[in-house]
Amino acid sequence: MKIKTELIRLGDCRQILNNLPDNCVDLIFTSPPYTDQRKNTYSGIPPNKYVDWFFPIAEQLLRVLKPIGSFVLNIKERVVNGERSTYVIELILEMRK
Repeated sequence: MKIKTELIRLGDCRQILNNLPDNCVDLIFTSPPYTDQRKNTYSGIPPNKYVDWFFPIAEQLLRVLKPIGSFVLNIKERVVNGERSTYVIELILEMRK
């Protein structure tokens, strides 16, 4: 069996995705910013705006992912004073539509 090696792309997907054709990616592994937990690193995305921020990216990810491709989303919930933010479940539900 011959293993086909292609290309690994590393960078900001908001730029890279625009240059890719439809249905061309076998595996997408992404770890988007964790809302406003790392403001100095990622500028911070308020939890109540997270779905609106990420969903356009998710649409592009789906566009380039092959029908038999795999998508891995590494994302962390935000907990403040023992209360868990709902942005992760809201994003999952929106992506299932």
